[in-house]
Amino acid sequence: MKAGRRWSLAVLAFVAVAGLLSWAGAPTPALFAALVGGGVLGVTSPTAPQLPAVLRQLGMAIVGVAAGATINADVLKAVAREPVAVPAGVLLTLGATMLIGQLLNLHPGVSGTTAAFASIAGGASGVSLMAKEFGADAQVVLSAQYLRVIVVLVSVPLVAPLLGGARPAASGASTGVNSSVGADLAYTGICLLVGMVLARLARFGGAGILVPLVVSSAVSVWGVFGLAHVPGWLLTVGYTLVGLYVGVGFTRDQLRTLAGIFPLALVSALLGMAACAGIGVAFAHMVGVSPLDGYLATTPGGLPAVTAVAVDSGDEVGLILTMQCLRILLALLCAPLLGAWLRRRPRGNA
Repeated sequence: MKAGRRWSLAVLAFVAVAGLLSWAGAPTPALFAALVGGGVLGVTSPTAPQLPAVLRQLGMAIVGVAAGATINADVLKAVAREPVAVPAGVLLTLGATMLIGQLLNLHPGVSGTTAAFASIAGGASGVSLMAKEFGADAQVVLSAQYLRVIVVLVSVPLVAPLLGGARPAASGASTGVNSSVGADLAYTGICLLVGMVLARLARFGGAGILVPLVVSSAVSVWGVFGLAHVPGWLLTVGYTLVGLYVGVGFTRDQLRTLAGIFPLALVSALLGMAACAGIGVAFAHMVGVSPLDGYLATTPGGLPAVTAVAVDSGDEVGLILTMQCLRILLALLCAPLLGAWLRRRPRGNA
């Protein structure tokens, strides 16, 4: 197949999938659409295409800065009010999903390393990039991560009314974060520049994401730019680069593996969601909030839907968003540690 035709098919796939996911209210449609578009390129190309290193680094840095922007002084204050319950709830959420996610290891085509990265509940795009650096199958990781998020998004509006909440009016409800365009651009530009330069000097797996994340968190907590965040259009660019980078690595064998793991991935996502709901109810009883607030604080993903329901029906919006942000941050921080540990294990166990 000629290169022009391959690119035309890839672009058509990207537009079609992005449009469908946007219409359905799914999160980060550009991420999965770029994964599909990149997969079209990967499967139809005679040789494996490669995304230029500078674009891969830019995508990682954008994702890291966006994650770091969620950590500010209000988040730290919320943690200080519940110094035991909040970290415990976040750690239990991550632990439960990672334990249940080992169901994926039952498939002969999925290694323990891939199953571990696929089951980390948070920062799907960043985790998938780091998974590739540590030898995991990034295509399986990102696909399983996205499936889990879809399950959460579908279930949150269904479960919330049972716990006393109303259905959200829209999936894109505001988080209450307001900042000027100039502040957003200045914050993002400085964090990207400093983060990418320092990441090039660092010598550890995942530095391309983690260093910009740390820089972004520090600047956000400092508060010099107010409640600034990464502009939506730039975040879309970052997600597109991440999805494309993972997608071009697809092979026909990997497509068969993905089809084979779908039942296990779906069962894992459903069981993980149920386990986290139980953790949320216990957390609510511990800190004296409503079961709905506890449930929303401990969902393993689905931040857009969680935010919408929290703003519409929750009493502890700050606590909910704090725990969700901490979960994403901790997931990204733990991923390289997990990868390094798995890399040191005997190959037969990884």
